[in-house]
Amino acid sequence: MAELVAKTSSPVAVTQTVTVLLDWVNIESLTDFTLVIENAGGGSANDIADVQIDTSDDGGVTVSTDQHDGVPAVPIAAFTAKSGTFTETAKFVRVRAQCGEGEDTTATAILLADSSVGRICTLSDVKARLGETDTENDTVLTRIILGIEKLFAAYCKRELLANAADITEYYAGCGPHLALRRYPIIAVTSIKQALAYDFDSFDALTENTHYRLVNDGRDGIIYRMYTDWFNMPDSIQVVYRGGYCAAGQTPGEGETAMPADLREAAIEQATFLWKRKDDIGLSAVGFEGGSVSKFSAVELLPMVRQILDNYRRPQL
Repeated sequence: MAELVAKTSSPVAVTQTVTVLLDWVNIESLTDFTLVIENAGGGSANDIADVQIDTSDDGGVTVSTDQHDGVPAVPIAAFTAKSGTFTETAKFVRVRAQCGEGEDTTATAILLADSSVGRICTLSDVKARLGETDTENDTVLTRIILGIEKLFAAYCKRELLANAADITEYYAGCGPHLALRRYPIIAVTSIKQALAYDFDSFDALTENTHYRLVNDGRDGIIYRMYTDWFNMPDSIQVVYRGGYCAAGQTPGEGETAMPADLREAAIEQATFLWKRKDDIGLSAVGFEGGSVSKFSAVELLPMVRQILDNYRRPQL
């Protein structure tokens, strides 16, 4: 069963100019997508001649265009819909469409993901706890889980879920210690230091010669051997993967399974919020900015807070 990731709220006018239908949807912790494009007619009700799936790891600052050519297949005639599937490891995806020269129509887009893919807990976890057996409330429950991820990350001052692909972050050191934002550390691709931020001019440091992972990276601490890290803002560039494997997934090489108590905390908080959804307006919360604004005012359960205290990022 697939779950909703994003949907165009109303038909968008599409012309011969490439037009955005979904704009930089965050897909970092999901995979195995189905994209449905409906040609809703309107205007001259011409065919949709092209659909483009663009990807980005930084919300559109750096863009790779048309990464899944032919998904879904075109042309898409007026008042019909076509779907296609793709697998992605980027953090964001954008969907665009266009008609032929001098033609126009309107279109909607629906992006779905495999609901067996977990996050901090799975949809099935929460539904089992609530005794839910149908799919009627899946969208709202998924939104609650996404909001809890944001809430937990803010409280712990770290990203808890592993990033699917390498991410580049910049730091200032604190003596010989460097505390990364994502851990357990899965793999470090490179670490460079540059006071003038010209990282391309320097070679990467070597593990166990220039630095080592403390406690095998479980706490996100990297120790600089024989000297201190640069302490200027953004003078250290780290390219790496870190965080826990999503609930419901089998850990890959170097990955750490989602801790049972952290998963349980998410289930408890999600079921509590579901029971209060009408009181705090969660039935209308969206996936991105709406989730953040709503969940920022939510109180953590005492048991949940006690568990999360064990996962807060250390302050050096």
